Amino acid sequence: MPMQWRIILLVLLFFLTMITDDFAAGKGQSMDYELVLDGGVRSYIVYKPMVTDTKGAPLMIVLHGGLGNARRMEEISGMNDIADEGKFIVAYPNGTGGRFASMQDRRTWNAGRCCGQAVRQNVNDVLFIKKMIEDIHSRFSIDTGRVYVAGMSNGAMMAYRLACEIPEKIAAIIAVSGTLAVDNCDAAKDVPVLHIHGDQDKNVPFTGGSGDEGVAMVSHRSVPDTMKLILQARQCSPPKQKMLNSNIQVSSYRCSNGAPVELYVIKGGGHIWPGGHGRRAKESVSQCISASRLAWEFAKQFFKTR
Repeated sequence: MPMQWRIILLVLLFFLTMITDDFAAGKGQSMDYELVLDGGVRSYIVYKPMVTDTKGAPLMIVLHGGLGNARRMEEISGMNDIADEGKFIVAYPNGTGGRFASMQDRRTWNAGRCCGQAVRQNVNDVLFIKKMIEDIHSRFSIDTGRVYVAGMSNGAMMAYRLACEIPEKIAAIIAVSGTLAVDNCDAAKDVPVLHIHGDQDKNVPFTGGSGDEGVAMVSHRSVPDTMKLILQARQCSPPKQKMLNSNIQVSSYRCSNGAPVELYVIKGGGHIWPGGHGRRAKESVSQCISASRLAWEFAKQFFKTR
């Protein structure tokens, strides 16, 4: 056999091996989609695990932080690996970028008082996410009673806003390193909430304020004040508390007039998606838990009755 044919055969075998390995490992597929909304084009990524039928599958929406984007959040969170295990679909929507080309992939969400261009232009991100859920349902026949939202930083703020404004669409939210950026959230009392935050966060400080490393130029609400607003309509008993791994304090609220709330405070933890692959991933104190795994384990308990 001529050398050039041997090389071609080896290359084909290499790619065939990669495909076979992915199949054996149960890896799915990421797909890009677009929506026309308010005269503009919005985009999102869907990760479909390796299942033959997506009818009735849950949907986990994962929102990037300020100046991030969908593709980067897919890499950082590691949620696809959890989706392979749990057989749920993941959506990574894009916020909106700045006017200049250099800012197009540095995107923000209009979560209320934060952040950036999205707030200044009063972008209707609530409508975008609502339409995205409908679009994904039309493509994959998901269970619209099991739609969950997890977000990082500005994305966590957006997750809160979605729970506050379209609670009928959201079965649970998971907020990581971001606090409530609207002033009333009583409508979300039936939406379960998991909040994860480092007490040394310098971007969205646990105690509130702008933070030494904050770039949004916004004074953020503190975690305790966020909890107070989220809990006020739920009539909750004092939390049950426990420690995990000696540096994570867990407070669990059970409520007589609303859904449960859980707060994970990482002692010494910074502005990070715990267990993820971001630039701060070497922060060992936050690597003892996986925000993505916690998000799924928390969320999968809940569903909306249709």
